[in-house]
Amino acid sequence: ALAKTWYFRGYIYKDLYKEDRFSSAGHEKRNVSIESFLKTIELDEAKEFAGDCAQSLKYLSSTLYNDAAWYLDQDRMDQAQDFYDRYKTLENKINPEMDFTARDIEFMLYKASKLSVIYEKASDPAEQDRLSIDIVNLYMGVIKLDSNDIGANYNLAIHYYNQGVNIIDNMDYELPFEELFMVQERVMELFSKALPYMLKAYELDPTRKATLQGLSGIYFGLNDIEKSEYYQQELEKLDSNQ
Repeated sequence: ALAKTWYFRGYIYKDLYKEDRFSSAGHEKRNVSIESFLKTIELDEAKEFAGDCAQSLKYLSSTLYNDAAWYLDQDRMDQAQDFYDRYKTLENKINPEMDFTARDIEFMLYKASKLSVIYEKASDPAEQDRLSIDIVNLYMGVIKLDSNDIGANYNLAIHYYNQGVNIIDNMDYELPFEELFMVQERVMELFSKALPYMLKAYELDPTRKATLQGLSGIYFGLNDIEKSEYYQQELEKLDSNQ
């Protein structure tokens, strides 16, 4: 009898949530519904409501995932991460065998791309540094899960490369020699960081024009003119074959 009470409570709050799904009050109703269905499963020894509860929880889990995506679209990263974590927590309870690799990669790539847009618009160096750390960590997180993810390798390389180019574009050549040398060292360090990821992207798809342009630019930045010209020629060959 107790299981049935929790079951009906779950259904009532699920319907209330559906009527009010975009407010914090609606989100709270969803929380109550999730809690109620989980409690039903715990108490339902006869497995009378197990199938229905699993179906409802699957639906509620999908709404958590959709909310995570919506908050990413709004550039509200903390809320997006919170809903994504809650989605995974619930999925783990109803489907302990689930492999989250593909979903984690999808979420991290999308989050990194949104942060990159914010990074490009940011004018405060401290904010840029903070965003850059987050972007690098996300792409590295994807590469850790799948070292052959071409998007993560290419985008991480471009992030490092663009940082170097930005420093060059804004360089004050009136600086004392020692300071100028330190700035140039930083640029070379960024180009060097970009290189292995761009080479990996090239290995994964040698016919992608953007990657060939990237390699030519990185090698030029590293003063390796021979290799820079090699990839420029590869790009021209590709263009002439089309």
